[in-house]
Amino acid sequence: MARTIIEIYNEMIAGKVAMSELNSLQPNIDSGQTFLDDLTSASKVAVWRSIFFVVAVGIWTLENLFDAHKTWINNRAKELIVGNIDWNARIALEFQYGDALVFNGKEYTYPTVNTTNRIVKLVSLNEVNETLFMKVATLTPSGEPVELEVAEIAAFEAYINKRKFAGTKFIFINRPSDLLRIQYRVYVDPLVMNLSGELLSNPAIKPVEDTINNYCKSLPFDGVFSITTLTDQLQDTEGVVNPVFQTAQAQYGANPFVSIVDYYNPNAGH
Repeated sequence: MARTIIEIYNEMIAGKVAMSELNSLQPNIDSGQTFLDDLTSASKVAVWRSIFFVVAVGIWTLENLFDAHKTWINNRAKELIVGNIDWNARIALEFQYGDALVFNGKEYTYPTVNTTNRIVKLVSLNEVNETLFMKVATLTPSGEPVELEVAEIAAFEAYINKRKFAGTKFIFINRPSDLLRIQYRVYVDPLVMNLSGELLSNPAIKPVEDTINNYCKSLPFDGVFSITTLTDQLQDTEGVVNPVFQTAQAQYGANPFVSIVDYYNPNAGH
């Protein structure tokens, strides 16, 4: 039967008593005063200094081990491929029109980075019912978002299908800009602006139209159009006394115009 801890302990005590030669190995026990003197000694090799040094070295060693482990984790994270939305958006921007992909043993990639051929400048992804809706666009030399051409979007879809995670479903959205139709009744300062919306000091400038256009351009790709925000900006426009919102409508593709109540998310992303 198994012995209890008490039985084992008693055997150890009995063994110690029987081996009297161990008594000479007992450490010297300092008096209380001697112990206090050791602790307050000014010697550079005092016990208390040695204890602090050992503890400090232990803490320093542990901190270095943590730093090394953190570095290893970060480097390992860069090596791993995680097919989340951000990763899909990143690889979409890495598309190089006209360049062939090469399999490097882990994934398809470009052997040479060619930023000139990276034509996808804007991308947005949204997941709906386990399907990723990817909106893409390129930019004109003047910075206006426009859709990719037929050959470009076909090559882009083939590229994504090679680099995506198996089983991921994509719906690609590549369309001309949504159209906005908006109407305000604007009360103006007749000392600054005429009834045609032109500045008296420079008739080539139409502040209200410029504010509307600049607000639309300032929206992030796939950003939400807000009537309230636009109205606020019109109130701060030079020559405008009171902008009164009337109606707003939007259209994408061949669909009819639909009314905008408060917000509108452009189907094309721009």
